Order: sequence, then C-alpha cells, then structure tokens
Amino acid sequence: MSSEQQRARWDLKYEQGLPSLTEPDPFFISTYDEFVRPSFPNAGVALDLAGGLGRHALWLAKRGWQVSVVDVSEVAIEKLNKAALQENIELDLLVADASDYKFEPQRFDLIVLFYHFDRNLFPKIVSALKPYGLLLCKMALLWSADVNLSREGKNPLVRNELPSLVPGLRVLHQQERQVRDRGVVEFVGRKIGK
Repeated sequence: MSSEQQRARWDLKYEQGLPSLTEPDPFFISTYDEFVRPSFPNAGVALDLAGGLGRHALWLAKRGWQVSVVDVSEVAIEKLNKAALQENIELDLLVADASDYKFEPQRFDLIVLFYHFDRNLFPKIVSALKPYGLLLCKMALLWSADVNLSREGKNPLVRNELPSLVPGLRVLHQQERQVRDRGVVEFVGRKIGK
C-alpha cells in the first residue's frame, strides 16, 4: 500500500471517529508509572511516532514533557492540534509517514510507538534515543502460522522477534499474548548508555 493510500485510509478512519484511540492505552499508563517516571522524574523530550489523535502525546504533555508527534494522517494531526489548543498544550506536530521522518541522533528521552510496524524504523529509533532513553511500544504480531495477519502484503512481526530488531536496547519488559485471532507484544527497552 502506497503512502498516499495509507494516508487516505487513515484520514477516513479519523474522520469517521475512532473513540477507542483517544484514551491512553492501559499498558502505556502502567509502564509509564513503572519505568518512565522513575527514570525521568522531571519529564523530558518525547516522540510519539505514528501518534494518531495523540492520546499518549497529550497525556505526556500534561505531565511536563516536550512532545513531538508524527502521523501520516492530516485529519488526525488537525484534530490533535485542536485538542492541544483547547487544553493549552504545546506540541510539535508533523504530518508525515513515519518512514519519512528525519530522526536526529540522541534527541529523545522517550519514544512511543503503538500499532505501527516497520522493521526499517527500529535502527533509526535506537539512534534517536539519548543514552538511557526508553522505547515503549505495543503492536500486533503473528501468533500462529495458520492466521494471516498480513492484510497489506507486508511481512508481519513474529513471536520473540522484537528484541532482535533493537540490539542497542536492553529489554526491561516484554510480554507477548494472544488477543482473539492474533497476538500482541508489549515492550519496554532502555538504550544502553555510553
């Protein structure tokens, strides 16, 4: 699926409304309390990659984080901008495919990535984390060989693969579980310091 087709697909979904994507994910909240807050008690600089309506970005910004959000959907970024203005929150917003984002080395203390999978992003994500920075991610994975997770013809994430994609991170938490006919992985990794 081309970038333009993806953009149109997500714009339509956000126009129709995805209320489930306006509240922070429970995994995000629990890992923030367990790993992020103790590591960054005074907040820091975060990237919400493929951030959609900004459910995690808004939550972080309310707690003092300086947050950048990248999403392919112009509709999502417009809605997020309105929400941020209503709550008097400042966010750095960019409409772009995550694969086109220009990652700056060692810029972020925290990168959040939920339900967007592109193997080519992981080396860039690791590079963009400051030493001891954290990656929080949650995504779908292929749970069994007889279930076809690959709707767009992509090669899906498989069980126990994620740590191999981020060799520069120390795994702090990884849980894989079956959800209906697919799997999900919840992951927290810390960049190995220098």
